[in-house]
Amino acid sequence: MGHQPITPDMTVWSVYRRYPQTLDVFFSFGCPDIRKGLFPLAMRLMKLKWAARAHKIPVEDMIQALNAVVR
Repeated sequence: MGHQPITPDMTVWSVYRRYPQTLDVFFSFGCPDIRKGLFPLAMRLMKLKWAARAHKIPVEDMIQALNAVVR
C-alpha cells in the first residue's frame, strides 16, 4: 500500500497526525513543538507552504524531506 504524497497545501497537523515520524523533519527546519501549547490548534489551520514561508525555508525542500521519511 503506497502513501499519499505530501503536498504544500496540506496542513502541518494533518501531515503530523498521519505520519508522526515527520516530527523530526519539522524540528530540523526550526519549527516549534507542534504538540504543545497553542501550536496544535494553529497547526490545524497552517498549510505547509505557509509554515515554510514563515521559517524562510524553500517549500520544495520541506516537502521533499517530509516525503522522504514517509516512503
